[in-house]
Amino acid sequence: MTYEQAEILSLKALSHVAGHEDILLAYLSLSGMTLEALRNSASAPATLASILDYFLQNEKRLMTFCRAENILPDQLAKARQFLPGGETIAAST
Repeated sequence: MTYEQAEILSLKALSHVAGHEDILLAYLSLSGMTLEALRNSASAPATLASILDYFLQNEKRLMTFCRAENILPDQLAKARQFLPGGETIAAST
């Protein structure tokens, strides 16, 4: 996986969050972000990392997203390694 592939996958995850009001509201509540802040930082690497973390922290949420996008769950973990904080995750596994 490349950084560009990780970014594309992260943007798909963000699109999934934005397309499901219940998921969006849960993400905003958990992250402490406002909708406006999410809109303003949507392409920021740290925001994309946060979106991937949101899915990786809940297996049910992760599997629902992966089925919807027809991707393997390990792809999110691989993508996460390319975003801020990902090197810490990779080192601990």
